[in-house]
Amino acid sequence: MLFYKRIVSLNPAAHGRLHIAPSDDVGYARVSNSVPLIGPEFGEAGKEYPIAFAKAGDGHFVPVAVLGLNDGENLFVNGAGRWAGHYIPAFVRRYPFVPAEQAEDKQLIVCFDDTSPRFNETAGEPLLVDGEPSAYLQQIIAFLREFHAESQRTAQFAATLHELDLLTERRADAVSPSGERYSLSGLWIVDEARFQKISRDALDSLFQTGALGLIYLHLASLSNFARLLERKAAASTEKPH
Repeated sequence: MLFYKRIVSLNPAAHGRLHIAPSDDVGYARVSNSVPLIGPEFGEAGKEYPIAFAKAGDGHFVPVAVLGLNDGENLFVNGAGRWAGHYIPAFVRRYPFVPAEQAEDKQLIVCFDDTSPRFNETAGEPLLVDGEPSAYLQQIIAFLREFHAESQRTAQFAATLHELDLLTERRADAVSPSGERYSLSGLWIVDEARFQKISRDALDSLFQTGALGLIYLHLASLSNFARLLERKAAASTEKPH
């Protein structure tokens, strides 16, 4: 779960007095060099970040925004813990909340990282009012539901690319102007040569499902690896305050 440390489910009996304080601190994402993306984000995220695919431990593929050139490096979180890019991925914005499915009925429940310093019993927005979701929490629930639904659609998109044998593993190698070399492995991208050879039926299916547009956005975003290198070079020349 990347920057989540201890996830618990929201319980009115245990968390009836819990509040969440406002904050634009995203320091929790500082050590994540990539975060998962959902399909509707490809348009905005692809303007700034390379979009690649990561292979999860269960063999499934997940589209990710690549945020750094080294393990444990996020070039878009500055020294003050603020996001330094224009678009903040939804996976980052949803923290400290996360949806979970109940095994018995597949209903979504609200969970959260209770180690987040934003939680307290006095300041900010209450999560519950008389045991029921507050107006703030209702907004969070709507966001989590949409994120969960889009995550499932995005997972199907990635599975389709895998089934069509369009994904190929690549290593991102880069050299800075000062001669420093960076290499990022474990990334998968759509192989353009294979993509150009898929059948008409497969192409039509990709178009009908909206997957074709996502493929083009993914391919166009790969030029942002050059931007990552520029950002890395700029970060390495910044003087400490």
